Order: sequence, then C-alpha cells, then structure tokens
Amino acid sequence: MSLGTPYELYAALVGYHHHSLSYYHWHTEKIVPVAEPRGLPEDMNPIYKDYFENNRLGIEHHFTWFLVQEIIDYDWDRIFPPCKGYVNHQYAYLFSASAPFPDDLPDDESVYKMKKDNTTEVSWVQSYREYVGCVDWFIQELLKLGHPAEIRILFWLH
Repeated sequence: MSLGTPYELYAALVGYHHHSLSYYHWHTEKIVPVAEPRGLPEDMNPIYKDYFENNRLGIEHHFTWFLVQEIIDYDWDRIFPPCKGYVNHQYAYLFSASAPFPDDLPDDESVYKMKKDNTTEVSWVQSYREYVGCVDWFIQELLKLGHPAEIRILFWLH
C-alpha cells in the first residue's frame, strides 16, 4: 500500500514531527500519538527479525508496530487546543475559536504564523481526523488485510 509521505499520519501514529508539517505553524500543543515507537515486536519471527536488524533498513528511526484494532480504537475525533494564526483583517470574521478552519477563506489568502501589517489573530479548532486527512482511507485499506485484532502492521521511517 503506497501512502506517499503522509507526515501527518506518522505524527498521529508515533509522534514523528517532520519540519514540513503544518502542525508546527498552527497548533499550540504536541500531538498525542497512538503509541510511542515500540521497536521490533518481541514475538516476531526470528528470520524476519534478523533481516530487519541486519540489513541497514533504518529501523532505528521510529520503527514500530500496531494491531489494526489499535488504529481503529484511537480517538481520531480528539480536538486539538485552538490553532492560532494571522489573516488579512477582512477575512477574520470567517474564523471562530470553536469552529473548524473556514472553507470560505479564499485559496489565495495566506494564514501567517507571525503578525504582519493588516492582519488579525484568529483561531480555529481541528480534530486529529481533519489534521491527518487520510485516516479513513488508511483504516479501510488496513481492514482489507483481515480481522483487525489479528493483523499487526510494522513500519518505520527511513
């Protein structure tokens, strides 16, 4: 299954924070991951374990595993504390500290991390599901593998 590079998903799964994440610009607290990296499973097949440990695959970088059920059970609808940024004064009315990011903000309008001339501080809320974006697709793909309490996925960032 190819995910491209969904760093937001990695952040939610293991707390990985890539410098390109929009998370750093707007969120006021760290994301709470499904679990911190766990390393290789203790009951892993010795042949596979040897392969992963001895083939320089970069497993020291956030290598972990999950049961699919853990990913399903995670609170994807958890709300971050309000996100903060600055927008052109004329668009500030679109924002509310208790509402999601407004769909009505024109695509060519920026949200700034730092105050600029003619901008107003605004805030909005965002769920982990909204932040990650691909979580529903990801779970549907994982469910194709079998019963969620019996399927273990392994991954690492390289």
